[in-house]
Amino acid sequence: MIHSADINSVMLNKFFSISRLSCGKYFFLLTILILINSLSVFSQTKTNLEVFYSLTDSLVHKIVSEIPANENQFLLNLNLGESYSLFENQIRTSFRKYGKEIPAHLPNDLYIPHVNIVFEKAGVEYGEMFKDGWFGSHYVQRYETISGNYLQSSSESIKKEFEITHLDTVKVEEIKNLENDSFPFTKDTIPSEPFLSGFAEPLIAIGTAAAAVVLFFTIRSK
Repeated sequence: MIHSADINSVMLNKFFSISRLSCGKYFFLLTILILINSLSVFSQTKTNLEVFYSLTDSLVHKIVSEIPANENQFLLNLNLGESYSLFENQIRTSFRKYGKEIPAHLPNDLYIPHVNIVFEKAGVEYGEMFKDGWFGSHYVQRYETISGNYLQSSSESIKKEFEITHLDTVKVEEIKNLENDSFPFTKDTIPSEPFLSGFAEPLIAIGTAAAAVVLFFTIRSK
C-alpha cells in the first residue's frame, strides 16, 4: 500500500506537470495566433484608389526634387480632366507636405515659378490568376499606373513625360473591396481561373481519398 501511494503521488505529479506544460504551450500558441491575426488586421491591402494616391505623391516628390531648394512658392496649374479631378487635393496636399507653398493668386509685382501638370491616363490591370499551393487562395498581380507630363519653370522649362507604376499581389476574393464603382479607372476585368487548375484540385482530392481507402483495406488484410 505504501508503494501504491508513492506510485500514485508520482503519477499525479507527472500529470500536473504535463498539464502545466500543456497549458503553457496552449497559451503560447494562442498568443502567437493573436499576434498573427493582429498583424493581418494592421497590414490590410491598400485599395486601388489608395495606391493611386501614393503614385501621385511619388510624382510630386519627383517634381519637388527638381525644384531649387530656395524656391518655396510657385503657382500650380493642374490639367486633370473630369476623370482624374479627384487627385487635385491629394497633389496640393503633397506639395505642402514637402514644404512648398501654393498661393491662390500671383502676388503683385512679384514673379514666382509655376508648375503645370497634365494627367493623360490612370488605370489598373490584373495579371494572370494563380494559386498559393494546391488548395490555397487565388491571387493576381496588380499593376497600377499614372502617366502624363509636367512643366516647371524654376529650372529648365522643358515638358517632361512621366509614367509611375505600382506592382503587387492581391487576393482575388478581395478585389471587389479594392475597387471603387464611382471611379471606373480603379476597376479592371478579373482574369478567369486557369483551365488545368480547375481540374487539378478535384483530381488530387479524389486520388488522395482513393489512396487512403486502398491503404486502409491493405492494412486490415494484413
